[in-house]
Amino acid sequence: MSAATHRLALAEHTLEYTVTRSSRRRSIGLRIDARGLVVQLPARAPLAEAERVLRLKLDWVLRHPAAQAAAPAAVALGDGAIIHWLGTPRTLRLGAARSRLADDALWLSAPDATRLPAALSQFLQRSARGYFAERVAVWSARMGLTPRRVLLTSARGRWGSCSAAGDVRLNWRLMQAPAEVIDYVVIHELAHLAELNHSPRFWARVEQVCPDWRHCRDWLKAHGAGLFHF
Repeated sequence: MSAATHRLALAEHTLEYTVTRSSRRRSIGLRIDARGLVVQLPARAPLAEAERVLRLKLDWVLRHPAAQAAAPAAVALGDGAIIHWLGTPRTLRLGAARSRLADDALWLSAPDATRLPAALSQFLQRSARGYFAERVAVWSARMGLTPRRVLLTSARGRWGSCSAAGDVRLNWRLMQAPAEVIDYVVIHELAHLAELNHSPRFWARVEQVCPDWRHCRDWLKAHGAGLFHF
């Protein structure tokens, strides 16, 4: 078994954690012991798997103060603020001729901070249309379930819906969430095309293609309110 120490900037927190690997392990484990937060990986698992699980289980980790490094203070929404894009922190910059992503920054065509929320909302919605369409196409092909239309919603606390007519709605604020969480919501709503309920058959369809759905659902419960901070 080998061990290595890492740091991960996640939301407004920085986590320090140790990665251990074992050829006998077949799944990923988390524990907190005298060394702090420990991520246990199978021998051949990529390091990115540790970060993926930490993103999904952040709420669990934060209940254990020993696992946290010092957390920087939150920055008010404005030039230099941090917004998450597909779960990755991006620095907001104002005054661009056209809103765009560039390296680790999100440039917005807002002349001042008062126009920033509107510019940010517009950019997220425009981006969500294309990104959601791509993810729906991927999972529709895998699940054999195709919606009639894919639409955006801004309903607070409702991440998606599926109508009896086959229309799938996805919340554009999900563009701030990790990609695997967005995929879970897409899979969830597509599964409703076959099972317009939350029966065991429905969850079996979800789990067939998204075995980590519980972690994704927990992430939304723990962090979903933060996606409405503007």
